Amino acid sequence: VYSVAAKPIIESVMEGFNGTVFAYGQTGSGKTFTMNGPDIEDLEHQGIVPRMVRTIFNRIDNSSENIEFTVKVSMMEIYMEKIRDLLDPSKSNMQIKIDKGKGIYVHDLTERYIGSDLDVYDIMKIGNDNRKVASTSMNEQSSRSHSIFVMTVHQTNLDDQTCKTGMLY
Repeated sequence: VYSVAAKPIIESVMEGFNGTVFAYGQTGSGKTFTMNGPDIEDLEHQGIVPRMVRTIFNRIDNSSENIEFTVKVSMMEIYMEKIRDLLDPSKSNMQIKIDKGKGIYVHDLTERYIGSDLDVYDIMKIGNDNRKVASTSMNEQSSRSHSIFVMTVHQTNLDDQTCKTGMLY
């Protein structure tokens, strides 16, 4: 699934485009398992998101030295029609905004600058721990919300000062 459905999206993100991987299904069908895996640091059993993160950092590590990268991540959830910051749970009922330069974004969403895939995994653990969970008849630990992980990769060519930014959702 990763090689066919997700890996090509990384190529687009690294070229400065936005890309989305979306899991949809009934409660208990394996969406969270597919996206995160049972252990995000276990290379063999990682889900799609940690594999994408690892691929991005492998691309960064193997890129030309004249390219400077800035990478940041954020996590949010939509629960009962309200947006909540998973990296700062005190921020809830956040507003969606639109800006000519930024596009569509969530106002005041916490963004963390990171330097490695392990940094991202630590942030993902914090975000996942802050999700709303409750038991349902189909799943004892149902998330009860929709989570959105956002990774922004900004590249600057130090030779000609051109820039490009891709966002992975």
